[in-house]
Amino acid sequence: MNSTLQIVGNSKFGGATYLIISWCKYLVEKGWAVSVLTTDKETIAALSEIQGLRIVNSVFIPREINPLQDVKIFFQLVRLLKDSNFDVVHTYTATPGFLGRVAARIAGVPVIVHHQAGWTVTDFSSFTEKIIYTPLEYIATLASTRGICVSHAIREEAEVRHLSPAKKLITICNGIEATPFITSDTVVAGEALRKELGIPPDHVIVGSTGRLAEQKDYQTFLTACKNFTDALTQTQVAIVIAGDGPCREELEHLANSLGIQDTVYFLGFVRNIPSVLALMDIYVTSTIREGLSISILEAMASAKPIVATSIGPNRELIEHEVTGLLVEPKSPEQLAHALTRFIEDPNLARDCAAAARKRMLTDYTLDRMFQETIDLYADLLAERKPQ
Repeated sequence: MNSTLQIVGNSKFGGATYLIISWCKYLVEKGWAVSVLTTDKETIAALSEIQGLRIVNSVFIPREINPLQDVKIFFQLVRLLKDSNFDVVHTYTATPGFLGRVAARIAGVPVIVHHQAGWTVTDFSSFTEKIIYTPLEYIATLASTRGICVSHAIREEAEVRHLSPAKKLITICNGIEATPFITSDTVVAGEALRKELGIPPDHVIVGSTGRLAEQKDYQTFLTACKNFTDALTQTQVAIVIAGDGPCREELEHLANSLGIQDTVYFLGFVRNIPSVLALMDIYVTSTIREGLSISILEAMASAKPIVATSIGPNRELIEHEVTGLLVEPKSPEQLAHALTRFIEDPNLARDCAAAARKRMLTDYTLDRMFQETIDLYADLLAERKPQ
């Protein structure tokens, strides 16, 4: 029986966590011995429902970088990996990814892969950050057997910024399970949520889902909503934001300062994302950095008109005026204009929504993603077996 350790660390439960949990369940069903290193309580609770899965919570790996603390964590990981004889170590996110890959290499783990949902070095990084993190990204990728890029754009970024040897990378695009976003029960749940929130039936609901963090740039979204609602004379709008994170208080203050606090609903962390998407008439993401957005894929499965920023990974999913509308990042004017287009042209909104669902069901399924990943595991293990 092959064995694997999936290193998640203390990353908080969110959209990507659903993928990791589904992946672990898939591996168990395929006969793998699966262990997951996590200390997040909600993640542990969800993983505990998978029979036969082992949870490792003896090593605490925070998202934030702390050199002195990270050295201690690194040696804990090396000891754990040397004692356990895993066939595959699979890491996620920046700090667990760096420490886990280098520790696994030193411990002699046969196959080391990393879920490359983005790079620490971006267009928005300072000169100092680029100087520090570029070599660290390179070292971590060298320690890996493969880095799994979740989109073609992520792989291209590595080549442009010289973050990794090309031979170390493979692209396996994200996917989701579409069924929960399509069932009639989901539509009913969305209608019930509208009533619960007290949003009148004649209001157009513009919304977004995701972690309230800097990279998601909800500041632009809220500013665009102010411009959008001011421009409308015949349409009433409600704004729904599902998610939590470090920027929530700042965003609530911004909504107040813009004078739209009575039309914005901050739902906090929500488990039932299909019902929230069913509630929305238009889905928006103003993010400035992504791997391949699970939130956009979920909106596509829900057949929603989508307005998204034109960053590389988003352009893989959204073809302008075909599966949605693209706008420049940090441009509330463009975003407001795109929202107005969907309101004024319901045929465009309907056609984009239908095309988006069709594209998701054709190219971005969970089954395809998991099959490609387990095939990669098998190929890499076969390469390392003695002849």
